[in-house]
Amino acid sequence: MAEGSDPVNQFLGQFLPSNRAAKDELAGIDFDAPKLSGRSIQQMAELVEAGLSRSQWFVTGEVDPRLFSDSFAFKDESVATTGIKAYATGVRKLFDQATSKVELISVEARPDTQALVVVWRLEGRVNLPFKPKIKPYVVTTTLGLDPDSGLICSQLDEFSVPGWDLLLSILLGEGFGAKPAPPVEELRAAAVAAAAAGGSKAAANVLKSASPR
Repeated sequence: MAEGSDPVNQFLGQFLPSNRAAKDELAGIDFDAPKLSGRSIQQMAELVEAGLSRSQWFVTGEVDPRLFSDSFAFKDESVATTGIKAYATGVRKLFDQATSKVELISVEARPDTQALVVVWRLEGRVNLPFKPKIKPYVVTTTLGLDPDSGLICSQLDEFSVPGWDLLLSILLGEGFGAKPAPPVEELRAAAVAAAAAGGSKAAANVLKSASPR
C-alpha cells in the first residue's frame, strides 16, 4: 500500500492485486519521457483536461509523465505517496478497470495559488475480491505546479463525503450514509452556474452541491 496509509487501508490493501500486475498493465508508459517544462498555467490546464478526458488517469493510472515533476507527491485524507510511478501503480491496483470512470465537471487554472483545480465525479468498483461498488461521489483535486518548471509537483484529493462513509458504503452497500452524488450532467450545470456567479469559487460550490442533504 502507499506510504502513510491508515491501518484500515493497509488491511484492505492486502486483498488488492499485486504491484507487479499493475506495473505490467502500465508497461506501455514511458516514465522517463522528456518533461513538458515551461508551459503556462493555462496551457497546463488544457493539457490536463485533454489527458484526463482521454485516459482518465485518476482511476486508470495511465498518466502522462511529461506533465509531472520528479518530486511529485500525492495525498488524500488517508493515503500519501511520492513519485508519479508509485501513484499510477496504486491507482491501477485500487480501481476495477471495467467499471470505474472519471467524469470531469470542471478544470480551473488558479494563477494566484499556482494550481489547477479539477472537480470530477467518480463511480465504479474497487479491486477487492468481491468487487464492491463505490458510491458515486465528487472529488476536488488540487494540482500544485512547480513555480520554476510549471510541472505538477503535488496532488491533494478532497472528497464530498468523509472517507469513513465511503469505506463503510463499500463494505455494507451503497445505501449506507450520505446520498450518492447526482448525475454528472447536473453537476456540470451547477459548475457553469457557479462560474457565472462567482468565478473562482466554482469548484467549491459544485462540491457543496454534491454533499449530503
